[in-house]
Amino acid sequence: MYRLGLLAVLFATPALADPDGYGHMSGWGYGMGMMFGPILWIVVLGLVVACVIWFVRNTDGGSSMRGKSDAMTELDLRFAKGEIDAEDYTARKKLLTGE
Repeated sequence: MYRLGLLAVLFATPALADPDGYGHMSGWGYGMGMMFGPILWIVVLGLVVACVIWFVRNTDGGSSMRGKSDAMTELDLRFAKGEIDAEDYTARKKLLTGE
């Protein structure tokens, strides 16, 4: 029984450590301050997602150049296979390179 009483006293000390009687969370409780916590984390999560999207879009700037490169590779392959003649090849190459 002595051990049970000692455990009760040890676990009750945080409750007894508030001599001024402010109560839970210094009187703020679960009121307005607790409502803004989840909203703050949603805003922080939104900012992190926006930063990741911005970073991915800005570091992937060469994607349009890669598309032209793929088109040029395809054009070269079609010319090499003999599917298009030299005139058609040069005309399409001018269109792709913008010359």
